[in-house]
Amino acid sequence: MANNKLKINIDVDTTEALKQMKEVTEAANECVAALERLEKLTNKFSGLARGGIVSAGMMSVPVTLNGGTIAESVSKIQENESIRVRQF
Repeated sequence: MANNKLKINIDVDTTEALKQMKEVTEAANECVAALERLEKLTNKFSGLARGGIVSAGMMSVPVTLNGGTIAESVSKIQENESIRVRQF
């Protein structure tokens, strides 16, 4: 039988492709970092949307002011003993 073999050598320069892949990776990492910062800010201010928070020495006042909301906020403050409330 005849020996039917075909041998092909292909040389490819991947320098440009690797450079572009590195650029895409760097851009993706920057996006991840920006999204992480956004998540931290969102978590930081998410308590404000729920009517106020008391943490880390900071106090935010509820947006809605009615008897129930005020009483609930005062109770939370007293439980945390962050601020002592005195009667007038």
